[in-house]
Amino acid sequence: MITIDPAAFALAYDRDHLALRHDLANEPLLALDAIAALAARHPEPCVEQSVGRLPATLPGGDAPRLDLAPHEIVAGVEEHDSWLVLKNVERDPAYGALVDDLLDGLSAAVPGGEDTRNGREAFLFVSAAGAVTPAHVDPEHNILLQIRGTKVMHVGSFDDEPTRVRELERFYAGAHRNIERVPQALEAVALSPGDAVYVPPDAPHWVQNGDAASVSLSITWRTATTDRRSTIWAANHRLRARGGSPSAPGASRLADARRLAAARLLRLRRRALADRA
Repeated sequence: MITIDPAAFALAYDRDHLALRHDLANEPLLALDAIAALAARHPEPCVEQSVGRLPATLPGGDAPRLDLAPHEIVAGVEEHDSWLVLKNVERDPAYGALVDDLLDGLSAAVPGGEDTRNGREAFLFVSAAGAVTPAHVDPEHNILLQIRGTKVMHVGSFDDEPTRVRELERFYAGAHRNIERVPQALEAVALSPGDAVYVPPDAPHWVQNGDAASVSLSITWRTATTDRRSTIWAANHRLRARGGSPSAPGASRLADARRLAAARLLRLRRRALADRA
């Protein structure tokens, strides 16, 4: 269901974004009425919503909300200035089967002995004309599939290495995914129904909707590599808060191994304390 050039995907994987194609524009599960029905039954903690016309940067993620139920936002997306995401839709059996079909078809193209079986998640975005998803980073490998309407994905880089380190340490320590500044060296990827784009983990990006309501499906996965990096970034945040100057993930195998071992020990201690409580 996703058209992919294995050679091009291998070159981009975990490094750069890549334009793709898909054939899900007419998938019944991704029609507005089906999404509205899903929104009505989806767990409240898995729904995020706000007004749609936001600035390109919104550190902290604090945006005005609409006084509407999720299914009302979806059904009225063409009338309201709205932005809504249904998180973890893979937990619904029908949507979970669709996500598995999509990612199973990609696993063979993933290089380096990795695949898409770890930490699969999916997110449905329903947003009004002109809506903006502010600049942010994501921890997973991500493919955004455009189903209805148009949008532009702006993918870039951090201003410099100190900025990258500060933002990723902060994010992996538990702060909001939104970043403080619009990414540099932006490339605009225009998306219409049938278009998709792969975005690697930690790549700064923001999204601008076109002049009509939009529906997009994001399918994501994690790997042993992304899990290691996220653990090290979080450990670095703790070390820096104590006056340390830790190296970024990948700069030193020995330093990475030590921080991973310390993080595992910390998790074991926390579990032991929780069991005693």
